[in-house]
Amino acid sequence: MARISLALLAAVLAVFAIVGAVLRATSQRSVKVGNNNLVSAPALLDANNSPSLAQNPRRPQNLALSYRVDRLRFSAALAWTDDGGMTWQRTALPLPDGKDRPFAPDVAFGPDGTLYVTYVNLEGSGNVPANLWVSTSGDGGRTLSPPVLVAGRLAFQARVAVAPSGTVHVTWLQGSEVGLFKLIGSPNPIVSASSTDGARTFSPVVTVSDPERERVGAASPVIDSNGRLVVLYQDFKGDRRDFENLDGPPWDEPFSLVFTHSSDGGRSFAKGVEFENGVVPTRRFLVFLPVFPSFASSADGTLYAAWSDGRNGDEDVFIRRSSDGGRTWEPRVRVNENPMGDGTDQYLPRVAVAPGGRVDLLFLDRRRDPQNLMTDATVASSHDGGQSFQAVAVSSQSFDSRVGPSLDPKFGVDFGSRLALVSKDGPSVAAWTDSRNGNEDTGRQDVLVAAFEMPAPPGVLTRTSVIAILLVLSAAAFAGSWLAGRSSLRGP
Repeated sequence: MARISLALLAAVLAVFAIVGAVLRATSQRSVKVGNNNLVSAPALLDANNSPSLAQNPRRPQNLALSYRVDRLRFSAALAWTDDGGMTWQRTALPLPDGKDRPFAPDVAFGPDGTLYVTYVNLEGSGNVPANLWVSTSGDGGRTLSPPVLVAGRLAFQARVAVAPSGTVHVTWLQGSEVGLFKLIGSPNPIVSASSTDGARTFSPVVTVSDPERERVGAASPVIDSNGRLVVLYQDFKGDRRDFENLDGPPWDEPFSLVFTHSSDGGRSFAKGVEFENGVVPTRRFLVFLPVFPSFASSADGTLYAAWSDGRNGDEDVFIRRSSDGGRTWEPRVRVNENPMGDGTDQYLPRVAVAPGGRVDLLFLDRRRDPQNLMTDATVASSHDGGQSFQAVAVSSQSFDSRVGPSLDPKFGVDFGSRLALVSKDGPSVAAWTDSRNGNEDTGRQDVLVAAFEMPAPPGVLTRTSVIAILLVLSAAAFAGSWLAGRSSLRGP
């Protein structure tokens, strides 16, 4: 009996030792940021921006990244890697004979590892979208199929999402007519089309945005944990200044963020829920290429929406979450922790959620420069569901926000409409527009990527740590039960 008691005591002490070791290991892990690697072609005068990044679920080291090329001529590119982002190869986006200038691409992998790439082709001196295409790849981006037509003329801001069933959903803003930097006439709704046969054919077009919302755009489609297509888009309210290319400062009334969803595979959409109506604009924008708010769904069904606005006098990054499928939304949280109203801008956020629940946001960040010019790419991570964040710069040096293309002085320098992020429980990957290799004369912008690891802060258990502790406790309970059983068999 004494031997059994000693064994039980030893088992308990072992449990405490192992749990302590797990906690020490959690607290001693440090933030790691890898090298900044060039994705775009190293051309002296090119301006590359607006990356979109996706990870192959069948081969995690295989990533695909598309981006926009705004100079020397409008174009688009697809890059892929098989080593987690260290080295990149490029594949030309195919177009039918007689078509040129692919533009505004987006990428997503399906559950079987098929890569889907959407893009338009431009026509005429006005660079008007002539057709919207989708091409597929079964080898991670090395080769692409001949493109399939999704939609015709004036399809702007196209994005793609793939459901666990394999259904491919494409959303875009359907223009009615355009002029110089403006939309003419109405309606100009957000619409969607879906494919259930691997993007060989697409359904008729369905309207996503509410008909009464006259000025909408920047739709972000996401597949939630239940396989529903959910869409975040922006309502620009009365902003005739940007939609009609009028002179003047940024619009002086707030915009809104709207959530909608489809419960029937994209055949219809619910009326939009306007969950944020205080998005204060700080700059003019080209109506064809607005900045996208960002949207993500976690494995437990929580939805996260991220954006930036100027309600505090300069631009800050905000996030809100919904735990009930988008019906209600919790209060917004300011993500960047620099002093409020310090005169520096944080903007262009991209949100993603790791499988274990960590919430990451990548954004452009000028807090290090009191002049509000030099910029870093920053990742802020949350281990408490987006309530608090720890941040680290993933760009290895600051870069100048004045370097890049500008279609018109009132729009300023264009750093694109989005950044890109793949969040994992291990090394994650961020992609951003970077001007370190350019100057105001060349206007060169590159797309760079960096791997990073953002462990939980001291005292916070990760999902892996919790699982390890539970396994140890289960083993200890089994051992205790077994020892107690032996004791009862031996009798008093």
